[in-house]
Amino acid sequence: MRGQLMRLFTQTQHVDILTEFPKDKDAADVYTAKIGKTISPQLVRYWRSIFIANGGNMAKADRELKEVREFIKPQPDDDFGRLDFIPKVARSIMVIPDQHAPYHHPDMIRFLVAVRDAFDPDLVVNLGDELDHHALSFHDSDPNLDSAGVELERAKVVMQELHDEFPDMLICHSNHGSMHFRRAKAHGIPVQMVKGYREILFPDRKRGKGWNWAYAWRVETPLGTVMFKHQASGSILADAAHNACNLVVGHQHGNYSVEYSASSAHLYWGMYCGCLIDKDSYAFAYGKHSLRKPVIGCAVILEGRPMLIPMVLGTDGRWVGSL
Repeated sequence: MRGQLMRLFTQTQHVDILTEFPKDKDAADVYTAKIGKTISPQLVRYWRSIFIANGGNMAKADRELKEVREFIKPQPDDDFGRLDFIPKVARSIMVIPDQHAPYHHPDMIRFLVAVRDAFDPDLVVNLGDELDHHALSFHDSDPNLDSAGVELERAKVVMQELHDEFPDMLICHSNHGSMHFRRAKAHGIPVQMVKGYREILFPDRKRGKGWNWAYAWRVETPLGTVMFKHQASGSILADAAHNACNLVVGHQHGNYSVEYSASSAHLYWGMYCGCLIDKDSYAFAYGKHSLRKPVIGCAVILEGRPMLIPMVLGTDGRWVGSL
């Protein structure tokens, strides 16, 4: 019968023990010694809810437990650490587009550090495709590139270097970044059996507490709300209008632009942010004959106004070293 162990003590005895021993483990030891049966700290915590928080009313304690109980449906695009760094109103936002590590531009981190130092952002947003996962692609992968395991280990080194410079970051769920979730789903493996982003990138658990992944992020600026996500749903301005905010996206490596539109009530904009890839890598051979080539750079949003910061390259394909 439910509550049998609890009823071995009167309400007064429960209150006396729970009051004298505020730590659940200590109280559990006392209960165990008195009745000769093991009482767990978890059970003591429940009794504390009944006799201390609710005056002996078990039904009320049970209702409170039901109210706070949540059914958790695992979502691969949600991986939250610390979020206390997000300003209520962001005045300077740095936007990092598709990196595709380890097939990123060799000057990527040096360039991003220079942009950070020049604009002193109070928030950094990563548009996703932080990893390429070429070897896991649903398309044909180049046999001259690394295996999935080697590729991941190389990419982890890059991400850890990026983390050392940008320990707090909001990251958008993306088609390449989520490749391991997509592969697992295609083969019938539930998300509960797959490691999350943070655990994969920072297995030592010493880094990554300030990196957070979600499908999209909405951030307030002095000129209104800005939404960040990996790719637009259709036209970027139609997507912005649908979400009643300005919109920033990546995904389209050759699109590096800001588009404005206006209604009778609002001026709004959408920004494509290019990428930070090494366009000469085998991983991007598919774009060799594309009309629009990758544009290397990033973006900032100052006081709510979008600004593109291209990485100017020399004839050797390397960053010239100045903004």
